[in-house]
Amino acid sequence: MAYNEKEPTWLILKKAATELVELGRISFSRRELINYAKKHVDPEKPESSLDFEVDLVTVNGSSKDKYKDPEKLFLFRIGRGRYTLYDPELHGPLEKYLEISSGIPTRRYVLRNVADSLKSRGYSIHEVKPTGKAIVPDLIATSDGEKIGVWVIDPASDQKTQLRTLAYSIGSAIITRPQYNWVMIIVPPDIVGVIPQGMRNVLEKNGIHIALIKEERRYTVKL
Repeated sequence: MAYNEKEPTWLILKKAATELVELGRISFSRRELINYAKKHVDPEKPESSLDFEVDLVTVNGSSKDKYKDPEKLFLFRIGRGRYTLYDPELHGPLEKYLEISSGIPTRRYVLRNVADSLKSRGYSIHEVKPTGKAIVPDLIATSDGEKIGVWVIDPASDQKTQLRTLAYSIGSAIITRPQYNWVMIIVPPDIVGVIPQGMRNVLEKNGIHIALIKEERRYTVKL
């Protein structure tokens, strides 16, 4: 393939990955990809540039600087140092891998995190259509006669909206509490301080639990 000095690094890697797959390589190592790109696509491209770019074009990569353009996100990491071409039908929609790339998780990300955690504990999940005022829970979880209501304060919304939603959620949780064995309100850490500790204690005693969205290596919800 003729060398084009104007080709960006991501495109060089994409051509290399595509050709490897066409040659029958379903997966390949980082080193194999870089070596192929140097040998068959662009011998003059610095190896360091290729190596750095791999993280930026990997859909499920950990780099906070990875590309947002779908055309530039084409690798999928399937193991330590091993990659394949990203396939949305196999690996899921691109959006779910970009949800926390801005540094703030979306409401959908939090809902899925909570739903997956509850499913792992044997609960069936029903997602309630949002009303805009948090007068009903976002999720209802059931298992062996137990019923849980879950409200989520959108961490990506502005603080004024978060506080308004929190007020609606607490009020609605108190009113509908008899319908559930217990309820939970998922709260971003920036606003949890507005709930006085005395109120939190009263809510807890009445089966209304406050859970925090926490950031470790990735955002998680501690149930």
